[in-house]
Parts: sequence; structure tokens; C-alpha cells
Amino acid sequence: MTDAKSPGNGDGSGGASDEDAGGVQAVDTAVRVLSALIDTGAPLMLKTVAERAEMQPPKAHRYLVSFCRGGLAERDSASGGYRLGPLAVRIGLAALRRLNVVQVASPTLGEMRDELGFTVGLAVWGSAGPTYVRFEETNDALVISGRPGSVMPMLTSSTGQLFGAYMPASVTAPFIERELAGVQHPGAIPNKIARTMSKADVRALFEAVRKRKLARIEGDLNPGLHGISAPVFDHAGAVAGVITVMGPAGRIDTRFDGPVAKALAARAEDVSRRMGWG
Repeated sequence: MTDAKSPGNGDGSGGASDEDAGGVQAVDTAVRVLSALIDTGAPLMLKTVAERAEMQPPKAHRYLVSFCRGGLAERDSASGGYRLGPLAVRIGLAALRRLNVVQVASPTLGEMRDELGFTVGLAVWGSAGPTYVRFEETNDALVISGRPGSVMPMLTSSTGQLFGAYMPASVTAPFIERELAGVQHPGAIPNKIARTMSKADVRALFEAVRKRKLARIEGDLNPGLHGISAPVFDHAGAVAGVITVMGPAGRIDTRFDGPVAKALAARAEDVSRRMGWG
């Protein structure tokens, strides 16, 4: 006879225990099944769920039955396929409400500074426009253009260009109009170049920024200071912040296909994923 308490996972794969030193194996398996239901449109049939979770259909079915009972999954009555249930949606929304781009991105800023050897900053949209909220600086003698609380221009900073490219025009238009007219917010970095731009120039600028998902400046605001920026998106695809790498001319490579740009784009995309994007 087989002892009812003897370990076994019930799928014929052996006698591995559901719990080990690294955690609960059954929970790890459950996460694989739930992950199979993420980023799907139409409900998935059992065979597809099992393939995505890399397990046999009978085992996947047992998990799905339990998930449906608890609300983590639900079965479509028409197709018989499975999709995430109302409890899973509630959990996801609760997690999204807790996300804050400053908290999520801050560890990445320090890592980028150490990896690239340049100052890295994070800006968000504030009442006065693009506003820096965090810097991770290097120890060199470079004097950057601002500090936390600094407001950047929309048209002649790489930070502002990304907000201009991705924020709704109804929000950014008043700021852009003031810059084109030569009027700037009292707390903003000085900016004169924007007065020479036309509205067609602005549209072309933002279109190019959206195409690359990157923006750069080379001494536009502070002679000798170059910067390159990438956007961070939230779960809804809205720009939640902008990460900028900045350094002295002659040292920092701001080419869009250069190593700094590639590292920046990858890091910004990772932060976006952690914000629920994609």
C-alpha cells in the first residue's frame, strides 16, 4: 500500500515535495499557470495554457479548476477557454495603485550612474512642467544644470522634449506657447533658443523623438553639458517620468545608437515594465 502521507505531485513526475528550502513548489507552479493567462486576448484553451506553463494538461487543469473557484481565473462559457478572473484583476489594480515612478525608478538611477559613470536624473510632470525629482551624481567636477525641483524647458531640454512628445497636447500646449513667445516660468532653466522655432519645427521635433523614443541635447542649456533621455511609461502607456544621463562634452557619447543610449533605453524599458507597461 502507498502511504497517504508520502510525498508526490500527482502528475507522475516523481516524489518531489511541494515545499523545499527555497519556497513552496506548488505556489511556484501556480504562478506559472497564472502567468500563462497574462497578455492574452481571447480565452486560452487548456492545451495552450499547459504548453505555456510547461506542464501536462491534467496538472494544469487541476490548478485552473482551483483558480476558477477562487476568482483568479474564469472559464468562457462559449469557447471553454480560460482567462484571468475578477480577483486577479483586483490584485493587479491594487498593485498598480501602489506604484510610484520615483520609488520604482530610484534604484535604477544609482545602478546606471555606477554602470555608465555619469550623472543620472529622473524628472516627472509637475505643475510648472518637467521637474527633476531625483539625481544620482558622480564625483567629478561637472556642474549640472539643476537640482531636484529644477524645472526644465519643453523644447530645448531632452527631458522636456520627451514630455512634449508623449504628454497630451492639451496639457503641454500652454507651456510650449510660452516658450515660443520667449516667456518662461520663474523657476525654469534659462532658455532663449525656443524663440527661433516655429510650430512646424516643434511638430517635427516631437515626431522625431517619438520615432526614436530618445531625445538628446548638446550644450543647449549649459555649454559643455550633454544629455540623453528616455521615457518611462505606466500601465496605461502614459509617460510617467523621464530618465536622463548627463555628462561633459567630449566624455559622454550621446549618439542614438551608442552604448549610453542603448543602456539607457534598456533600463528605461525595464522600469516601464515594473510600472505595468507592456
